Amino acid sequence: MQLQPLTLNDKPIFDAHAHRSCTRLSHYAFTPLYVWREHFQFYWTLLADYLCIFAKQGDDYFMPILPMPCETDDRVYLNVIRQAYQFMLASSRNPHIARIENVPRETIAFFEKNGFCATLKETEYLYETEVLVGLRGDRYKQQRHAYNAFVAEHPAAKLRPYTPVDQDACLALYDRWHETRSQKYDDPIYSAMLDDSWSAHRIGVSHAEALELLGRVVRIDGEIKGYTFGYPLNADTFCVIFEITDLSIKGLAQFIYREFCKELMDTYRWINAMDDSGLENLKRVKHAYHPIELIPSYNVLSLAH
Repeated sequence: MQLQPLTLNDKPIFDAHAHRSCTRLSHYAFTPLYVWREHFQFYWTLLADYLCIFAKQGDDYFMPILPMPCETDDRVYLNVIRQAYQFMLASSRNPHIARIENVPRETIAFFEKNGFCATLKETEYLYETEVLVGLRGDRYKQQRHAYNAFVAEHPAAKLRPYTPVDQDACLALYDRWHETRSQKYDDPIYSAMLDDSWSAHRIGVSHAEALELLGRVVRIDGEIKGYTFGYPLNADTFCVIFEITDLSIKGLAQFIYREFCKELMDTYRWINAMDDSGLENLKRVKHAYHPIELIPSYNVLSLAH
């Protein structure tokens, strides 16, 4: 099997196949893979016109997403899955690492019927954009209060488009945010995740235009104090991949999230806020916004080895 390194030039090929997939999981887009390229080597190939993405870590391969488009009702698709899986087994030093990640729930029966097992990987949070803009009712009282407090304190603050000249200021803000979070939480796993996410933010922010990321910043007294980035998953769903704010400014996080959703509301019915990375504090925040649906994703492994 001939693999090609995944580069920015391959985004049109990726997008053409991703747009034919129907899953609502955030990983079926170019950006959430590419931003992790300093942690994994990504490769791609076409098998029977299905796009197969492989990630290599050390001497081992796994698939971060299913071959696209996901057509489990096609027998050719099953052959592609098996061929890709055999490649991983044959090409990895540790064959037990071989797996397919971010598999949507609606395909699990197909895999279990064909000699695979599935385990829950994570859960993504889906919201109705209009609800995030309105923040109506008692259940959003806390978010409304924080938002209103921010607006009262900073009436001139606005969400403005990110431009390349904002890059250094955004990354400096991330450094300050990282330091504050590290001091507050001494969990070594959380600290390692913070360290890992630095490169993802740097790649995303510095390649925002090429990745077709929609970015917004908030300035207070001329200094960037918050930024957020996201990408369209399909015609009605938008994924928020980054949001960083100065943690000392009360209500800024609620402000930037609500204002971003206001911009998106006329185009996208749904906001996918991605997963909580298994972090309890992030889980609490995402549940506090009352998702309309929790979307599970699974890892799939072959039972044959």
